[in-house]
Amino acid sequence: MIYTDKKLVYLHKNMLKNTDLFQLSLKNPEPLIDDFYVKKGGLIISDNPNSPNGLMKTNRDLLDNITAFRIAKDVHNIKMMDHAVINTQELMQEKGVNYSEFSSFLSIIDVSYSIYHTLSKNEQIEFLKIAIKKYIEMRHPIYLNHGYTATSLQVGKDAKSHKSSGMLGIIKGASILDNFSYSKLKPLNLNSFNSQNKIYILTDKDGKKLFKEILKKYKIDLKWSSGREKKMPDILFKNGSDIYIVEQKHMKELGGGQDKQVTEIINFISYSEGKSLVKVHYVTFLDGLYFNLFTKKNSFLDGKVKNQLVSIKKNLENQPSNYFVNTFGFNKLLKEIKNKE
Repeated sequence: MIYTDKKLVYLHKNMLKNTDLFQLSLKNPEPLIDDFYVKKGGLIISDNPNSPNGLMKTNRDLLDNITAFRIAKDVHNIKMMDHAVINTQELMQEKGVNYSEFSSFLSIIDVSYSIYHTLSKNEQIEFLKIAIKKYIEMRHPIYLNHGYTATSLQVGKDAKSHKSSGMLGIIKGASILDNFSYSKLKPLNLNSFNSQNKIYILTDKDGKKLFKEILKKYKIDLKWSSGREKKMPDILFKNGSDIYIVEQKHMKELGGGQDKQVTEIINFISYSEGKSLVKVHYVTFLDGLYFNLFTKKNSFLDGKVKNQLVSIKKNLENQPSNYFVNTFGFNKLLKEIKNKE
């Protein structure tokens, strides 16, 4: 049960220090392949080329219409060309066709599949008249020579599978909590939250409202969200009178927007809640191969990574109630909490 008095309850003195837990995480790096992020199944084509599914048939019709457009263009049959464009426009509405060779080609002419779908029907038709001509000039004959195959659809789908990893990370965090006898809170209201122990909520569209109510009820400022468009962490879990707010991030490589994200999750553990009515712990749970960059010997560390490592250690020393962990570390943290129950 949550205590509403102003006396903060600290973790048992014998519990591992946050800096020690971080060191243990470094000594137990992330696996090269994490089975949790291996997408199960996900086939969008049939396993038998002689039994094509709907998407395979759609893509075949799409390619047939592009061929028909080429033939009509060669004989100057405008009516047949227009008919092929209209058919193509209709086929481009079908689910999964964004993985086709033609849809993928659109990025070559600086228009994504998603942008294409923001156009009106008439605009799409006018666009396709140009796009199909470009496709015939640059790709279609070559692909015909090599032989079109439905596996291209699957390759297109697989190449975009990384986009679904973000939510998987949150599910992974919840799954680990399940393994330590925590339960997803039901129903999602304050009375239920206060009356139950070892529970967690996700700050998704279902849990967002309750998460904000908890912050308000127990005077948790969550200053980290300020200036970040009120971005919320991913998971909140409760053990006894302590609340743990978790920002989970799955990252694999340096560069791009990754640097900003790493800065955000390092800053996350730099905050404390001195005026809250409960003891609050901020936990950064970083999994994926990016974490392993921190495990390299100092002489092999990238300059940015070296600075990030310094910041992590500094924040942990300044905020002894907060944690920065990987998969091993998150499990170890929950085990430490359990041992002190």
